[in-house]
Amino acid sequence: MARGCDLCFPGRKAVVFVTGLCDDSCFYCPVSRAKLGRDVFYVNEVPVASVEEAVAEVLRTGASGASLTGGDPLVALHRTLDVARALKSELGRGFHIHLYTSGRRMTPEVARALWEAGVDEVRIHPTERSLLSRVGMVKRYTGMSVGVEMPIAPGLEELAIEAVKTVEAVGGDFVNLNEMEIVEPNARALLARGYTESGERPFTVRGALEAVLRVLEWAAENSSVPVHFCPASFKDSIQTGNRLRSSAARDAYWYEEPTPHGTLTWGEVRGGSPPPGLGEERGGRIMLPPRADLLETVVRMYGGEAYIVEAHPTPSRTPIVSERRIA
Repeated sequence: MARGCDLCFPGRKAVVFVTGLCDDSCFYCPVSRAKLGRDVFYVNEVPVASVEEAVAEVLRTGASGASLTGGDPLVALHRTLDVARALKSELGRGFHIHLYTSGRRMTPEVARALWEAGVDEVRIHPTERSLLSRVGMVKRYTGMSVGVEMPIAPGLEELAIEAVKTVEAVGGDFVNLNEMEIVEPNARALLARGYTESGERPFTVRGALEAVLRVLEWAAENSSVPVHFCPASFKDSIQTGNRLRSSAARDAYWYEEPTPHGTLTWGEVRGGSPPPGLGEERGGRIMLPPRADLLETVVRMYGGEAYIVEAHPTPSRTPIVSERRIA
């Protein structure tokens, strides 16, 4: 299994969305309209304005590695190189960086620049067969691990098998097959091509599981290349959940409590006349641990209203569920 996957599964990878710009127009692209085609910059869905802010956000989460994604990071090559260099400089050579690209802009010079900047692993997403050749290019000119990562659904089995053959022929390292998702940004294009949502696996394309089994069976009989299947449900519920739980545990303030879902809860007293030093004052609100008995006592003694709030462990702490009034 690719080293990037080893770190991604337990949620130890930060997701660095380098840019939404891309040379390709994949009909199955799940990237939101707020990002795709726009030169935007995020770390774990938190917008950042500079490489320095990106590194600070990665540090805040306590990640052991980062994935550079988009769009296509090679469209914003200078930013990609700056991010890789800065992460390695701040976190050391052991901090693992993998990068996704169609390979359309990959050249020997670009490959060497990525390697010298600190990228450890490249995953080619072949939007057309000719781009499979980029696996051999990266292998030939650098010491980076390189393989193919692509979605799988009915009709893509032949390309996936061709990817396995190419990776083996050039000495590549892996093939990852992602269960194709059907979500708001790509639903219309998928439906227009005859794809439908699975009745048993919500938000996934019907037949994707059967398609990947055909490829895995072929690979087991005909190839020694490691081929890995990543179900959409694993990415959504386990991988992302692990990353959020890790961030919540690391980033919680003294008055916040991490939940099993990777969110944070805390109590707020709004209004009234609590004395200075009771809790932590933020924006005219008194922050306290999310204990109903404590909040009720404070309101009874000093007035105001008390709530328990829940949010993802992002710097903004924007509430994600309805606030629950306690008193």
